[in-house]
Amino acid sequence: MTMYQQHFGLTAEPFSIAPDPHFLYHSERHQEALAHLVQGLQGSGGFILLTGEVGTGKTTVSRALLEQLPESTEIAFILNPMLNEDELLATLCDEWGIRYQKGRATRKVLTDKISQFLLDAHQQDRQCVVLIDEAQHLKPQVLEQLRLLTNLETTKNKLLRVILIGQPELQTLLKRQELRQLAQRITARYHLLPLTNYDTERYIAYRCQMAGANRALFTQPAAMTAHKLTGGVPRLLNLLCDRALLVAYADGQMQVDKAHVKRASQELGQFDEPQQRAQTASRWPWLLLPIAAVIIAALMRWWSVPEIQVEEPISNYDYQNAQLLATAWQLPQPPRQQAFCDWVKNYQLACLKTNAVSVSQLQQINYPALLLRDAQTGIVLKSMEPVDTQGWTGEVIGLYQRPDIRYQDGATESEALTQWVKEQLARYLSDTQQRLNAQAQLQAIQRQAGLPITGELNQVTLAWLSARYFESGPRLQEVN
Repeated sequence: MTMYQQHFGLTAEPFSIAPDPHFLYHSERHQEALAHLVQGLQGSGGFILLTGEVGTGKTTVSRALLEQLPESTEIAFILNPMLNEDELLATLCDEWGIRYQKGRATRKVLTDKISQFLLDAHQQDRQCVVLIDEAQHLKPQVLEQLRLLTNLETTKNKLLRVILIGQPELQTLLKRQELRQLAQRITARYHLLPLTNYDTERYIAYRCQMAGANRALFTQPAAMTAHKLTGGVPRLLNLLCDRALLVAYADGQMQVDKAHVKRASQELGQFDEPQQRAQTASRWPWLLLPIAAVIIAALMRWWSVPEIQVEEPISNYDYQNAQLLATAWQLPQPPRQQAFCDWVKNYQLACLKTNAVSVSQLQQINYPALLLRDAQTGIVLKSMEPVDTQGWTGEVIGLYQRPDIRYQDGATESEALTQWVKEQLARYLSDTQQRLNAQAQLQAIQRQAGLPITGELNQVTLAWLSARYFESGPRLQEVN
């Protein structure tokens, strides 16, 4: 037991970076991720996909999944994805206790032994699951070998389920042409995003409670400062909060305050940059006045939002989705021979297309949206109630009302849009936040709104600002 554990009355380290399911805080996003994995295992598909940035809790979610699996599950857990095809087959045999002659077993021999194991397990009502962490490092040939193993099936179910867990690069890998057959077999997928500011406060309190705390060890300003410095990434929160407890202990204090968190961030070093950027942003007009015109021009280009165009002409699959969206927005029948995103401009609307938001974030925007499914039309998000996301690919298409921008004399569309966005941000940001640079302002509003924190004026953020600006237009509760 560490000295600060005794000082705060703790029985364990509350912010260990080890993926202990006992400390898993079930935020809305983590609950959704775990539900997608469980639902995928109950379905009839072969592959389940969980992605997320470094430190967002993917491995912890996977450990929680393992604890929920019945004892009848035969699980093969692969932590080292840097394997070739033969090494993969041998590793699966080792994980499942399949005996073979090392050094003599050919790929066919290993494949046959695994196939027989899967058949025997099925006859005994045992489910076989392969879970691969850091799957973005898998070679395409190894992924193809996994697909071939999942070919073994009954009339209703696959005999092998594969859970791929990795960073966002895994999604890019699976879009390769030679892996298109595997991509078509992914029946459940989820992209795990960082915690919102609301969940960060509860995450910190929960982990302290699970470690034995019987009172709040962090003040609310301290928790919000930790969220701001880490962006809500659990792994970074653990590092920062652990050091903050040590700083408070060294000061002889029984609660961590905002100053302790800031001092902890300075000691760790890696959290200093956002604060330095903010300080620099508040001073730049005086320090860089001679080149202000150049900076403003660069900001104008940076704030611009590119339009996402639907391929022309619209395919049958895209046209069905266009019809669903048009109906939700009470628009007439869209034309087949015109790009949908061009056509909706006639109604002062713009397209939103993304694969980086959750259902709850879409509900924050509060416009009708379409959750795309594999090989079929999408699911219309109709209300603030839970929605069946079975088969959802993670991709979303939607519409939002175009900003009501007013042109000053000689202003371009980009300059007018920039001015409109600044005016909208001013409605929600404090005077101090408004002195930050453009990226920091956008990060601040994205945190407040519970949107993906990118620091960019993307379409998700623009749609949220639009929904707050306009009082007309359909809302989720109005869509039938």
